[in-house]
Amino acid sequence: MRFFAPAKLNLSLDLGALRADGYHEIRTVMQAVSLGDRLFVMPEGKFTVENPLIREDDLVRRAGELFAQATGRKAGVRIRVQKRIPIGAGLGGGSSDAACTLRALRGLLRPDMPDAELLALGAQLGSDVPFFLGPSPLALAEGRGEILTPLSAREPLWAVIAWPGEGLSTAAVYRDSAHGTGGATEQVLFGAACARNDLEAAAVRLSPALQTLLRAAQAGGAPLQVTGSGSAAFALYKDAAAAGAGLHAVRFAAQRAVLCTTITAWPWQRIAAHGNE
Repeated sequence: MRFFAPAKLNLSLDLGALRADGYHEIRTVMQAVSLGDRLFVMPEGKFTVENPLIREDDLVRRAGELFAQATGRKAGVRIRVQKRIPIGAGLGGGSSDAACTLRALRGLLRPDMPDAELLALGAQLGSDVPFFLGPSPLALAEGRGEILTPLSAREPLWAVIAWPGEGLSTAAVYRDSAHGTGGATEQVLFGAACARNDLEAAAVRLSPALQTLLRAAQAGGAPLQVTGSGSAAFALYKDAAAAGAGLHAVRFAAQRAVLCTTITAWPWQRIAAHGNE
């Protein structure tokens, strides 16, 4: 079985107060895009993960372990992850991979598992995982990200995504960020393509490479906005010609620049779409 795990953009992000559980209240609009990883799920005697960029906190492995604990059913599968989403970029790659893993295991072992139960498992893995398990690739996320309100799909937009070549620690960016003034997410809900991200200032302070990328993009006429806690940044365009010009403006300032589109439906039909380098 082959699965596509899309990346996401934060079209806005309002940072609220620090909660008792150590997380911040947030309000953000998330949009999935056609850049993504691929997961190949193959029968095997035990649960194994092949990931060229695997770390101790690899979310695919943790998703498999959590599913086994919750259901009492151990998966005899081998999952090979083909990475295209940079790690530590604020694009939700690990969370999307984990969501795909949970979907795959449900289909194989517990097809009767309700969506609400799957969402609850996802929330234990990370704040972004529920979005990738939710009903819509465009959604308002609140709480620490797990409270989702699906939004009506908009016409697809072109997205230029640029990565400066180094990742950022989500925890470090949140620690260095100030409580925002609010209102950015409301702008997106009422029609703006994107609006302020309260984490951007801290991300820029912590990453000189990101600062250089944003300055170069601005000078080239393609202003970028940081997604999530960084270090990736993006710009949205209505037509391909403008998006191509934007890609050209950032290509030499970024270690990696991708042209892709927003998506209007989850690609759970085992498609193989991806962003174009």
